[in-house]
This record gives sequence, structure tokens and C-alpha cells, in this order.
Amino acid sequence: MLDNNSSFVGDWDNCYDGVHNIDGVDDWRIVVNERRLEAIEGPFTIAWIDASGGINLVRDGVGERTAYYYADSTRFVFASTLDAVLAAVQIDKRIDCISVARYLAYAYLPGAPTLIEGVFEVLPGEQLHWSNGKLTATRIWRTPSEPESITASEAQQRETLRTRLNTAIDRRLAGPHAIGASLSGGVDSSLVVALASCRLGAQINTYSVSFGDGYANELEWSSLVAQHCKTRHRVVEMAPELIAENFDRTIAKLDKPNGDPLTVPNYLLFEQASGDVRVMLNGEGGDPCFGGPKNLPMLLSELFGTGNMFEATNDSREARFLRAHQKCYDDFPRMLSDDMLEGISENILESEITGWLADSRYPSFINRLMAVNVVFKGAHHILPKVDALSAPHAVLARSPLFDRSVVAYAFSIPANLKLRGSVEKYLLKEAVRDLLPASVIERPKSGMLVPVEQWFQGPHQAFARERLLDGLAPYGLIRRDYLESLMSRRLLGHRPRIGIKIWLLLTLESWLRQHYGPA
Repeated sequence: MLDNNSSFVGDWDNCYDGVHNIDGVDDWRIVVNERRLEAIEGPFTIAWIDASGGINLVRDGVGERTAYYYADSTRFVFASTLDAVLAAVQIDKRIDCISVARYLAYAYLPGAPTLIEGVFEVLPGEQLHWSNGKLTATRIWRTPSEPESITASEAQQRETLRTRLNTAIDRRLAGPHAIGASLSGGVDSSLVVALASCRLGAQINTYSVSFGDGYANELEWSSLVAQHCKTRHRVVEMAPELIAENFDRTIAKLDKPNGDPLTVPNYLLFEQASGDVRVMLNGEGGDPCFGGPKNLPMLLSELFGTGNMFEATNDSREARFLRAHQKCYDDFPRMLSDDMLEGISENILESEITGWLADSRYPSFINRLMAVNVVFKGAHHILPKVDALSAPHAVLARSPLFDRSVVAYAFSIPANLKLRGSVEKYLLKEAVRDLLPASVIERPKSGMLVPVEQWFQGPHQAFARERLLDGLAPYGLIRRDYLESLMSRRLLGHRPRIGIKIWLLLTLESWLRQHYGPA
């Protein structure tokens, strides 16, 4: 709820007319120029009481900041964290089973619903207005439509993209703060480091992660980029026992569960970097915004079909989208309890993305995928995650490839400049080709290699078994025989991806125990 301690984040020069006393109201109430909200760029959530006494809450268009709320006929409670809302409303908490299924399908939780019934997340670019017990929602920004025609040459588009990237970097380098960047050695994090090094004209601190001897890593590539860009580079070692020790502490920071195995390494990396820097850049956003490899399964199935290679009863476009995440969607019949299966029996998850995959604003199918990925992966996965994990260490996580002007321009790039033959993110790579070694630009996508398969066959096996069979099973969401098969590595399928599913379910158990309560 608004009170005298409320804080407001945003570019106030662009959005408010000043602090006024309205009809005797205390002067902390702010008159917002709502006609200019859509012009604000950068991360923000803003709350204010308007002249009529209505309460307003708005989130930036890309979703770099977020907020949660509960509304009924007598109150509108909101906060920057889910736990703060729950503490204020003191409702009888119930698990939202449909949201559990969403999480298991995506490994994160897209959309407004949280795992707690009745508590919601503000959508990116959404403005909520509560007055006299009624809540209404409007949009201040949404992903732009695909242009009908493009007259600029490839060289002109490359130059424009480079300019927007430089501007995005400059916005995140403002101020006297020491600057750092995560550096995996992939093209996205590498180009951000290269651009920042050029803009600063000085060394920056870069950080890579190693999980120790015997586990695959990307250190050869990150070291190459660090040497090329002349950064002060540091490799942060993360032993398996360190991951287990900090698992619950990390999950406790997440308002929605996030099954990415990088969550704990991200948290520990911010902790390590906090002694050196105030701002940490990252390369998040390259794949969803510029036609990265995670689009390929959908594009190939659109072109050639699947031949129902998964022997699935549902081979619709929507089902293929959920299946392409390679998490638990195809496991639902043998995985979910009867109550859970009944709750999603009307193809609820599939119907939620029909509009995205048939959006007439995007004639190019790759841009339809891009629109859903920018919102889902950006605003509901990546951006809230890095913000939540960096804030406890007083580090500002910054994602220049998710800059709103960069995202907006990406929608105007023709499909054949996002994916050219087998070359992914073609125009993005060409826009920075002069800044990086050719081997980095041309290397295939691999991603940071978190050794979950090895962990759950070795040092974390007992930890996982106890948490899943004694901790998660009593909630009645997942069938115990499925958990037994998972831990015994008896799941069927060409690529059962057992390690990632164990991590996904461990995250769910930890989140429920800490945010919802014991089963």
C-alpha cells in the first residue's frame, strides 16, 4: 500500500509534473503526467494516487523492474516482492496448480499469476488503476509491430543497430560506478564487454565461472575475449558443495520459482563481484531479440512438421512451442497428480499462447516467436532473476540487449537478417564483427555448462533424493512413483534430461517450503 515510506523509481524528469498538495492530501503524493509514461525508457515501477483518489501502478515496457499485487473490493496491496504482499494481506494461501504446470513446462513462470492464488505480477508495460473496489488495466507500451516494408540497406541497418547498442551501453555506464560484466565467452556477453570497453576507454572487470576440475567449461573462450578487450579478468570457482550450501538462500530471493541451473551461480557471482563493482553488465537478450538457436526447433517444425516424432497426442503448434522448451511438458501424464491433471485438462497452457503464435502484427513467424520470447523470457524469467539475485549484494544488474530502443529496433530487422541460413543472430554479429575475434563471432551457441547431470549422479544425489521424496512429494503435486523413477534414472525417452528436471523440481520444493510453507 502507498504510505509515507513509498519509494518511486524512474526517470522523473520525463513523467511527473511535480509534487503537489491535492485537496489537502499529504505532499508525498505525486501527480504523474500519464500521457508521458510511454516515453520513459529504462527500468522502473511507479505507484501514485491520482487527483480522483485512484491508486495507480505501472511497470516499464520491457520488464526490467517488477511488482506484485493483491486486489479485492476493499483493498489494493502491492509491493516490489511477493512476500511483502503476502505479509500485508494475510490471506489463506493456496497453491495455484495451473501455475505449477506452467513452471514445469517453461522452467519459469510466464504471465501475471504467481504460485499463490490471488496474487499477481504486474505485466511489462501494464498500468493498473484501482478505485472504489474496481481494478482496470491498460497498456503504456507493447512490442512494436513488424513494419510493412523496409527500405534501408543491410549496411544501414547494421549501422543503426550498432548506434542503438552503443546508446544502450552508455545508459548503463552513467555515473561514477565501477563497472563489471559477466563473461561466458559466448557472442552475446562478449559483444557487451567489447562495446563497454570501447565506450569507457578504460579497463572493466570481467568474471567467468568454473565448476572445478572434471567439469566442462568455457574458460578458453572467456579468457580469449578478456585478453582481446584488455579487461581485468577473474575466474570464480564454484565447487558442488558451495552450490548446495547456497541453494535455499538463493531460491528465497526469487518471487517466482526459476528452474534455470544458473540461478545459484548467478547469485554467488554477484556476491563475489560486489567487492569490486557497483554495476554488472550481462549479455542476456541476444537470443530472444535477435533470432537465437532456441527458435530453431519451432522454425523447423513449422517448415517440415514433426511427423509426431514424440508420439504425442497433441502435436499442435502450441504444444510444439511448449515441447521446444525441453522441460516437463511431455512428462505431464505420468508426472502430475490426478488433481493437477484435472486442472489443466482443457489445454489451458496451450490456449495461453495461441494469440502469440497467431499475432497478425507479425507476418514473419520468427517475429511472432520473438514477441513471445521477449515478454516471456525477458520480463518473466531473465530480467526479474538477475535483478532479484543482484540486489542483495548492492549490485545493479544491467542488460543492454534488453534496452527498449534495441528491442524495438530488433522487430524492424527482416527475418533473413536474424537467421541467415544456418547463421543465427546474423545482423547482431555483423554489427560488432570489428570488435571481437572472428572465432568468437562464428562459434556455435553452447551456453554456460552447468554440470547438473554429474552433480545428481554424484555429490548432490543424496541431497536431491531427500528433498524430492521427503520434501516435494507431500505437497501432492507430483506423483511419487515419478519422483522415484527420476531419482533412479529410469525415465524413458531419447533425451530424458534427468539432471535439469531434478534441478527444476528441487527449485520448486525449496520455493514452496520458503514462500508458501510446509506441506
